[in-house]
Amino acid sequence: MRAPSPKTRRAALAAFVLIAAAALMMGARGPDDDWMFGHCEEDLGDVLEGCQNWEPCPDVDDEFSDACVASCLLMLCPDQTKCTGLDPVFCVPCEDMQGALFWRNAGHADAQCEYEVRVASPTLENWEAEMRVYDACFPAHVEEHCPALAGTDWLARYDAVINYPRKRTTPPRAPGSRAPCTMFR
Repeated sequence: MRAPSPKTRRAALAAFVLIAAAALMMGARGPDDDWMFGHCEEDLGDVLEGCQNWEPCPDVDDEFSDACVASCLLMLCPDQTKCTGLDPVFCVPCEDMQGALFWRNAGHADAQCEYEVRVASPTLENWEAEMRVYDACFPAHVEEHCPALAGTDWLARYDAVINYPRKRTTPPRAPGSRAPCTMFR
């Protein structure tokens, strides 16, 4: 059996981080997790440093990496990252890729859709089926949390700034149409 490539290991780590982040966002906290949330009150700089070291956005173009890292802070410390005008990255609307909210929604959607497409034994056939499910789920979930994106070219712009481009398996949807995201149904 071959050892996984560094790219595969990095993708797996990124998927794990996003799934863990989504679990935290959905309230799946253990008794030992309070230290992380306690730092939000005590030292937001420590939490930001943790987000930077955690590398939640390894494949995002440099132009958007600060906003993407800020999305980690937004996820972990929502009360401390409200729009106050001190840091505009937290005040940008959800449809703007320069803001933390866009990247938080994308990360959350990625984690939930990755969860939806897991299969027991990956083969090329299963991988292609997984990608079809993921490609229907991801934009639907992002647009569910940011309706202003529906009917725009946001997905093409998103794909253009992610450093692991691939051809999507589903064609662009007509404005206003929504694909089902079935995780919680």
